[in-house]
Amino acid sequence: MTLGQPLVSISCITYNHAPYLRQCFEGFLSQKVDFPFEIVLYDDASTDETVSIIKEYTEKYPSLFQVYLNQENQYSKGIRGMNMKFNLHRSRGKYIAFCEGDDFWTDPEKLQKQVDFLEKNPSYSICCTNYSEINSQGDILVENAWTGIKLTPEITHLMVLEKYKPKILTSIFRKDAIIGKIPDVFFSAFNTDNFLCAIATENGPAAFLNFNSGCYRVHNQGIWSGKTEIHQFEMQLDTYLKMQGYFTKDFQQKAISNRIYKIRRKLSRLYAKDLHFGKSMNQMKYMFSVNPKDSSKVLFGNLIAPIRKVF
Repeated sequence: MTLGQPLVSISCITYNHAPYLRQCFEGFLSQKVDFPFEIVLYDDASTDETVSIIKEYTEKYPSLFQVYLNQENQYSKGIRGMNMKFNLHRSRGKYIAFCEGDDFWTDPEKLQKQVDFLEKNPSYSICCTNYSEINSQGDILVENAWTGIKLTPEITHLMVLEKYKPKILTSIFRKDAIIGKIPDVFFSAFNTDNFLCAIATENGPAAFLNFNSGCYRVHNQGIWSGKTEIHQFEMQLDTYLKMQGYFTKDFQQKAISNRIYKIRRKLSRLYAKDLHFGKSMNQMKYMFSVNPKDSSKVLFGNLIAPIRKVF
């Protein structure tokens, strides 16, 4: 059902996703729901056949797709958080689900299950699920990516700040948990998913429903998966430093400081392995000011890390 005021807005960002986009759209169209939904799409000036595929689907489903085709690439200008910048204000639904054009949903009852849960449990701001990781050819790398502690049925605001966040591909948000709450600094942060989940969970925890609803594609052109491990942790550090300036309550500052320490700890080791000792020591200087005992152990490990890499 897609007629009438949408209960759910599906926010989709595309950029050069032509090889994967039809699979993404078919995942949306396969949803079996008893409520109207819309697809709010933003394309960041793709240079492949992405726009042609978007036009193909919008011509076939004109009442379903709300499309904004930008003529200038914003990511290259340092703009982040495209979902919030270009799609949030156009979304009419009570709930917002997210899926980028190179990922896709596999469970046709995904939205129905999640909306049913949120309608019955108004104290939750987000509902997420498990997912699979696949490569660019569609081969499964990991069947259920979340295991162990991540199967916990509730993810609190504190957990998002200090440990882990819901996977955006699988998540559906209450719009009133985020609209009007996005600060300017958000749009310069690399990991806006972390920032967004932290903002939303200030208004209620996230619920984890233990079923697999989609596939996250790991490939060289991915905004996240295409980065080296060092670059990923550098992006995390940048994001959490910005979040530290936004979330100012004592418990938030403590949680974010713990997360920053762990990120710097990991970066110091990665830099040492790659013989970037100056960069490694820059992280160590901060670490010693926070936890001298642990930092001493890390320093010894960093000194022998290049040797371990060889042998």
